[in-house]
Amino acid sequence: MPIATSVYVGGGTPSLLPGDLLASLLDDIARVDGAEVTVECNPEDASGALFAAWRRAGVTRVSFGVQSMVPAVLSELTRRHTPADVGAAVARAREAGFETFSVDLIYGPRGESLDDWRRTVEAVLALDPPHVSAYGLTVEPGTALWREPARWPDDDDQASKYLLADELLSD
Repeated sequence: MPIATSVYVGGGTPSLLPGDLLASLLDDIARVDGAEVTVECNPEDASGALFAAWRRAGVTRVSFGVQSMVPAVLSELTRRHTPADVGAAVARAREAGFETFSVDLIYGPRGESLDDWRRTVEAVLALDPPHVSAYGLTVEPGTALWREPARWPDDDDQASKYLLADELLSD
């Protein structure tokens, strides 16, 4: 395998792994000097000790799976964190020396109003993140959401939220 110029550990919840276990996995990946190493993190898992272990392991960037800043929407998405957890996680990442991080959002779950989406984007922007990603909720075959068509996102609703995100994030 060629030497990595960047490494992304995600697709689930790497933040559930103990920091030393993630470090041992990263030790097995040959990387160029200065390679970006990004690890996904759920806000409720963020701790100073975890971030310190990640920094020692060479992690350079954290990607927070925030999804929403509205409690009812977080519940619909079966997320365990609260909006306050997000602010605390961002503060801990900064304290640990992460100069770059991203906040990932999802728009379009049933029950999320356009105002809820606006509140989410504005609350995240108030945290002054270096990067924000906004994704439309997608239905993947075999998932719990796939088995409940009444909860599937509405295309027109998602289009409106996409346009709002474009407006707010462009500003």
